Amino acid sequence: MSERKKKMADLADIFIALPGGPGTLEEITEVVSWAVLALHPCPCIFFNFDNYYNHIKDFYDLMVEKGYMKKEARDKILFTDSFEKIEKFIAEYKPPKAREYHGE
Repeated sequence: MSERKKKMADLADIFIALPGGPGTLEEITEVVSWAVLALHPCPCIFFNFDNYYNHIKDFYDLMVEKGYMKKEARDKILFTDSFEKIEKFIAEYKPPKAREYHGE
């Protein structure tokens, strides 16, 4: 599975998750993590048909609220069912900067 996902990610320009099951959720969550870590420059989009991904969107917002995710990184993830918003998001997308870790 991980080899298939890596190949898919290497060939991708954009990641768009349509409503789906656990496999879809696992795949888009992994590429969102890679984007936050600046491991790929691709936009990550949840196509939120019929508000399917609202709970996931709320969870990402909670991560920001609780300090587990930076707002700048959260802003790089789009939840929408609007093709116009998707087109605009892709056209204006700038990948997040790599996170910096400061150890002791």
